Amino acid sequence: MSAQPAKKRAQKRTARPKSVNKGSNGDSRIVTIDGRDRRPWALVSKEKLLRAAIAEIADRGYEKARLVDIAKRADLTVGSIYTWFEDKTELFNAALEFAISETQKQNETLVKTDGFKNISPIQAANWLVIIASLLPRRLDDASGPSEAQRMLLEALKASWRDEEAHDAILPQIAAFLGQYEAVVDAAVKSGQVSADIDPKLLARVMLALPVGLTLLTLAGLPEPEQVKFIPIFQKFGEVVKPAK
Repeated sequence: MSAQPAKKRAQKRTARPKSVNKGSNGDSRIVTIDGRDRRPWALVSKEKLLRAAIAEIADRGYEKARLVDIAKRADLTVGSIYTWFEDKTELFNAALEFAISETQKQNETLVKTDGFKNISPIQAANWLVIIASLLPRRLDDASGPSEAQRMLLEALKASWRDEEAHDAILPQIAAFLGQYEAVVDAAVKSGQVSADIDPKLLARVMLALPVGLTLLTLAGLPEPEQVKFIPIFQKFGEVVKPAK
């Protein structure tokens, strides 16, 4: 582990612009991404790298994941990784954001289906349903935590144990927690949650619960059926409502 001061490392990791425009020469066949001119089809390689990084890190963990193996999974070269990302930490951050965002989009679709409405007595506008749409989860029939769930655990572990990765990964974790805080804040304002409850603390509890459950599953304990959580959350929603 490097003994280089955190401030100096942070200075080296200056964020690059995230603009996407026509190429600097005005050619519409070229787009400017992160300050560089690229062909539009280059975006395909970036997504392949992100998916490969998610699979590799979820399988081996952040510490053991190697760029050469990620490139191999993507059927690309290691050089292609540095075309998009400065180092493994930046790739991991992008992969984490991609995995969580993709899962949340799938969750949003799920909670709007008739199947979800048939098994859940909780209305779609309820804050707990919105919280449920934020959770990384497995949506297929396979058992065990999803890649997105494993990625979130790896982010928490890396931020805790890896001094060099901490400064880059912590803002991503804070942003994810911020999504929960925004939902709870809105629930307090709409009268679904009592104003006596600290919304930031409640948001932490709602995020800590699935993280803890995922850890228990990875430890080897039997995974409970997801549908069995519905009456628990329904009762919990009643408890945190304002007193009549």
